[in-house]
Amino acid sequence: MSGSRDLRLFRLVLYRLGMMCAQFDDRDCLLQSTPSSERYALFYMLAILAAALGCFAFAYLWPQDLYMGVYNETGNFYETINIRGFCVGLWLLHICLYIRRRRHIGLVQKLLQLNRLCSNKANERYFRRIFICYVVLALICLMNYLNGYARAGLSQIAALVYIFVYLYSFVVMCLLLAFFVCLQHIVAAGLAKYNIQLAKSYSVAYRRHLLYQRYRLLDTVAVELVACFGLLMLPIVPLVLFLAPTGPLFLVSTVMEGKLSGFFQYAIFCFTASLWNVPWLAMMTFILRSNVITEEANKTAKILAKIPRTGSGLDRMVEKFLLKNLRQQPILTAYGFFALDKSTLFKLFTAIFTYMVILVQFKEMENSTKSLQKS
Repeated sequence: MSGSRDLRLFRLVLYRLGMMCAQFDDRDCLLQSTPSSERYALFYMLAILAAALGCFAFAYLWPQDLYMGVYNETGNFYETINIRGFCVGLWLLHICLYIRRRRHIGLVQKLLQLNRLCSNKANERYFRRIFICYVVLALICLMNYLNGYARAGLSQIAALVYIFVYLYSFVVMCLLLAFFVCLQHIVAAGLAKYNIQLAKSYSVAYRRHLLYQRYRLLDTVAVELVACFGLLMLPIVPLVLFLAPTGPLFLVSTVMEGKLSGFFQYAIFCFTASLWNVPWLAMMTFILRSNVITEEANKTAKILAKIPRTGSGLDRMVEKFLLKNLRQQPILTAYGFFALDKSTLFKLFTAIFTYMVILVQFKEMENSTKSLQKS
C-alpha cells in the first residue's frame, strides 16, 4: 500500500505520538478506538505532561542554569520565557487532543472517506511531498539544536531540557500543521468534484442536490475542521511568533558584537543562527499560504453565474448563494480569532519584525547600562 494513501504515514506518526490513537479498517475506511489504543493515548499523554511539567519546574526554579554563557541578559531572560511558554503549550495541546480525541477521529474518518471518493494521484504525491518536507525540516531542527546548545556553554541537563522541549514541540506542532494542510486539500478535492459535476449538469434537481452536498461539506469545514484543528492553532501561532526573533537576536548579540573567537566559531554560529527558526517559519508559511478551500469554493460562484436562468426555484437558490458569497467570511480560522490565510501570514511577519526591533532595543539598553556601571 502506498504510504500516502489514506494519509497512512501521517496516521502512523500521529498514533505513535499519542495524538490520534485509533485503528484503521482499510476495507471500510473506518477509524476505530480500541481498549489498547485508549490505554496508549492515556499513558502517553500522562508521560508527556509529566515531562513538560518537569521541564517547566526546572526553568522556573533554576532559570540561571538555562542562561547561555555567550548570550546577554536580555536574550537569556527571553529564552527562559519562551521555554516555559512551550511547556505550557505542550500541556494545552495534549490535554485538548486527549479530551476531544473522539471528535477528531470522527472528523478524520469522514474526510478519509471523502478522499476515497475523490482520490487522485496528484493528491497522493502532494501528501508524500508534505511528509518528506516535514521530516527534512525536523532533521534541520535537530541539527540546529544539537549544534547550538552544545556550544552555548550550558550544563548537560540544561542543554537536554532545551533540546527536548523545542525539538519535541516542533515534531508535534508541525506534524499537526502538515496534517491540517492535507485535510484542507481533501476538502478542496471534494469541492472540485462538485464544481466539475455542477458545470456539466443540465438537470435542475441534480444541481440543487450538488449545491446541498457542497453546503454540507463546507459546513463540515466551518464547524468541525475549525473546532478540531482551528482550536489547536491558537497556542501554536503565538508560540512561533515569540520564538521567531530568537535567531536574529542571538546573531546580533554574539556574532556582531565580537564575543566569539576564531573564524571557525564565527562561521558555525552564523550558520546555526541563520537556520535557527527557518523550519518553524517554513511550516507556518506553508499552512497560511494554503488557501485551496477558499479558492475552490469561490469557483462555484463563477460556475453558477454562467448558468442560464430557468424561472424555477433554483434561480432563487443561486441568487441567495451568490449574495452570500459576496459577504463570505474566511472559511478557515483559528477558532474565530484570526483567519488562517495569507493576510495573517503578512501580519505574523510584521509582528516578528516588531518584536525583534524591541528586543534589540532592550539589548542596547542593557549594553548602555553596563557601560555606565563600568565608568
